[in-house]
Amino acid sequence: MSNQNKILLAAVAIVAFIIGAAINSAKVEPVANTSQLLSAKLLTKDGNSEAPEQHLGKITLINFWASWCAPCRREMPLFQAVYEREKQNGFQIIGIAIDDPSTAEPMLDSMGINYPNLYAEQTGMQLMELSGNPVGAMPYSVLIDRNGNVIDQKLGEIHEPQLTAWAQGQAYQEQE
Repeated sequence: MSNQNKILLAAVAIVAFIIGAAINSAKVEPVANTSQLLSAKLLTKDGNSEAPEQHLGKITLINFWASWCAPCRREMPLFQAVYEREKQNGFQIIGIAIDDPSTAEPMLDSMGINYPNLYAEQTGMQLMELSGNPVGAMPYSVLIDRNGNVIDQKLGEIHEPQLTAWAQGQAYQEQE
């Protein structure tokens, strides 16, 4: 490996570390009002317009994601499994992609993801900020009750213990 490649690799590693540290230290802002999120008119895969509120269940997880986001892709199979297991109990998952349908749908199809997904495209970053994510990092999830009240929020990848608690409508406290 040439010295130039070593320097480039070191620079990439440093940037990745800084981004990771920023994401891990980033905090979400409490959301007092979800009306803008729930009423936002977003695209469906067939080009129509829908608002997330049209898909609300008893407990609803709204997850912001993008096809290029590796942690987003990692958590989606878990979301699908819990959605299949818990949807008869009123648990709903709504994906909001920061992509257009032509980019995201092939990925969703290849992964067997069938919970509702809407497409925010360029307005997604603003919608995330209004929903308590001022840094715009992904994945970002908001758990709400049937009345639109926020139960919990998470910036970063969700793992099974947290998603299981959320499917039961409970906030999750990470073990330290």
